[in-house]
Amino acid sequence: MSRQSGPTIKDVARLADVSIATVSRVINHNGYISPKTNKSVQDAIKQLGYRLPRHLRDQHQTEKRIEVILPSITNPLYAELYEYIEQRMTEENYKAFLHFDKGDEHALDDYVMDIKHGTVAGVIVSSPLKTVGTINYDNLPIITFDRYIDKIPLVKCDNLEGGKKIAEKVLSLGKKKILILSGNRQDFYPLNNRIKGMLSVFNTYNIDVETNYINFVSAPIERRIQITQAITQPKYDAICCTDDITALLVKDWTVKLGYQPLVTGFDGSSFIQNFFPDLITVRQPTEEIAKLLCDLLIEKINHPSHHFEHEYLLPVTLLD
Repeated sequence: MSRQSGPTIKDVARLADVSIATVSRVINHNGYISPKTNKSVQDAIKQLGYRLPRHLRDQHQTEKRIEVILPSITNPLYAELYEYIEQRMTEENYKAFLHFDKGDEHALDDYVMDIKHGTVAGVIVSSPLKTVGTINYDNLPIITFDRYIDKIPLVKCDNLEGGKKIAEKVLSLGKKKILILSGNRQDFYPLNNRIKGMLSVFNTYNIDVETNYINFVSAPIERRIQITQAITQPKYDAICCTDDITALLVKDWTVKLGYQPLVTGFDGSSFIQNFFPDLITVRQPTEEIAKLLCDLLIEKINHPSHHFEHEYLLPVTLLD
């Protein structure tokens, strides 16, 4: 009697209602796949319990693939960060593959399956992904940047101190009517450390402060509309933004309104420094962040049971 084989790539394609080539692209991270299609294929793999053939699992492991999950590259900080990650991983004989995921459709658990199936060696994530709560992340090769996920090592900059530096600079220039404008509603639930740092200084001096937010992940035209709704008249001395792109959009809008408040940003990527050197902002040390993310991940891949800190904090610099 012949032994019945397990589910095949054809079975996955049939269940997901896609072609075999599409399933292959998802498995091999080769070419663009829409989030919806990727989820359909991943769900089919999970439902069927499909595993790569042994020789392909060995090949994937030999290639030492790393998934880097970012919400977008609209913010030049992310583009710069990925470039440094890819460079560092290449030096260590790993291959980095970039995924965009805003966290709307996927949970981190979906990417954990890639690790368990042997298609990737580890994951670096900065997207706001949910966790289902059924997986123990303790010894899994996952590192996060600027996103708190329980039991996963977190690399971030001293956003609290950066917020303080911005506020102190604003006050030193004599500004008294302040708007703090965040690029993300989630920054207020709970309060983002950048905003906390600003408020801790402004409140000490009893400065008049308002807060508002826009949806940074929306299309550029939507962000511009949201900014026009948040700033309807020239009533602020300074507008402190929690990222540089929001700050640049605000600068453009206030010019059209006919006034020039002090506008500050946050992130300080090389792109911003080179093309908008007059913007007051806080620089995150992107190259150092990337190196630490990569080094921690490789250590976790090779020695999963080693002790890792819950949080690794890097300093920031005011650019004024």
